[in-house]
Amino acid sequence: MEEPRPRPVGRPRQGSPKNPVARKFRQAYCGTVTLHDAEGKAIHTIRYGRMPKGDVQRLVGGMAADVLAILEKRPGLLIELLCDGAPEMWNLLEADFTTEILGVEVGRLVDCRHTVEKLGAAARLIHGEVAGRATTERWKLHLLNSGNAVQTILAELHASGREWEQSGEEVPVHEAITYLTNHGDQMGYPEARRRGLPIGSGNVEATCKTLFEVRFKRCGSRWKEESGEHVVQLRALALSDRWGRAMELTLGPLRTSVRRVA
Repeated sequence: MEEPRPRPVGRPRQGSPKNPVARKFRQAYCGTVTLHDAEGKAIHTIRYGRMPKGDVQRLVGGMAADVLAILEKRPGLLIELLCDGAPEMWNLLEADFTTEILGVEVGRLVDCRHTVEKLGAAARLIHGEVAGRATTERWKLHLLNSGNAVQTILAELHASGREWEQSGEEVPVHEAITYLTNHGDQMGYPEARRRGLPIGSGNVEATCKTLFEVRFKRCGSRWKEESGEHVVQLRALALSDRWGRAMELTLGPLRTSVRRVA
C-alpha cells in the first residue's frame, strides 16, 4: 500500500519529495462461495475481495446474499462454513451464516490442511524429523476416518510431557493442544467426507493468489485504498464469470436512444 508519510521536522532538503509516502504491507480479505457436486468436487466458485480498509462485513453479507439466492433455486443444498482457525474470520462468518438467516442447518469445519500443519510441528518436536512425518500421516488418517480422533491425538500430545518445550520462538505441542481444544468440534472430517462436503479451503487459497497476489503484488506496484478497491471488485467479477451480467446491470441504465437527423 502507498500511504502518506509525515515530513521530517525542519526545512526539507533540496530535491526531497513534496508528498512523501511509505510502502506498507497490509492484510486484504478474500472469500468464496463454491458449489460442489455429490462427490465433493468443486464445479463453480464465486470470488469476493476487499482492500485492507474495505468493508469486510459487507463482503460477508454479499456472500450470504448469494447463498440465499442459490438456496431459493435449490433449497436442498447442504451449507458448510470452511475456514482456518482465526477467530476474526469465524466471528465475521458466523454473524451472517446462521440457521435463522439461511433457513437451513449450517455445518462448520476448520481447514484440514491447517490442522495437519499444527500437528506436524508438534510431531516433529516429539519424535524428530523422520518419525515425526510418519506420526503426522498417522494422525491425519485418524482425523479423516475416525470420530474420536481429536480425543486420541490430544491424549498423545499430553502424554508426551513436552507441552511447554520450545522450538525457536514457537511452542508447537502447546499450540497443537490449544488448536484441537478450541476447534475440536469443527473437525468432523469423516462425516463431511461421507456427505460429499469439502474439508480443505483450497478455493479460498487460490482466490488469494489470483485475486490479489498475481495482480496487486507485482514488482514495484503500490496501491491506494480507493483505486485498489475498484480494481479488486472488477477482478472478482471477471474471475467469477460475472463480468458480462455485471456490465449489463451497470451500463444498461446509461443507454439512451440516438436518432440521426437528416
